[in-house]
Amino acid sequence: MMEATMVDQDWQMRARQRQRRINTVVGALFAVGLVSGFLVGFFEDDEAGLLAANSIPPWLAVTSAIVFVVAIGFGSWKLMKVSDEHERVIHTKTTVVAGNVMLIGFPTWFILWKGGLVPEPDALWLFMASVIGSVIAFAWYKFR
Repeated sequence: MMEATMVDQDWQMRARQRQRRINTVVGALFAVGLVSGFLVGFFEDDEAGLLAANSIPPWLAVTSAIVFVVAIGFGSWKLMKVSDEHERVIHTKTTVVAGNVMLIGFPTWFILWKGGLVPEPDALWLFMASVIGSVIAFAWYKFR
């Protein structure tokens, strides 16, 4: 009887530690995004439109792109290391859904544009659609 209680406590302690590691990774990625967003907002040309090209300095664009790629690459790898099997499956399925939104969305939009039925494909809308698809998929797989 005493041994079962110790096993339960050990499992609960490991689960709390794992969740803390996951929260640390997500929090670090959030902080990187927050700092990047602040810098882009700080250096953005007030005269340019919200979505205008050339509205931030080239050095900031290159730096932001590198930080984004490294943060997503490292963050994804680290999340896979600290997550349990169930969480890894959820993250993998979520990534596949986001990729499929982009894989299906762009060619469909492109061919409809070529036919003159819709405006030219917009990378921002495709990106946002994949992010929204990812969030919906995560919620579905996590909470169903």
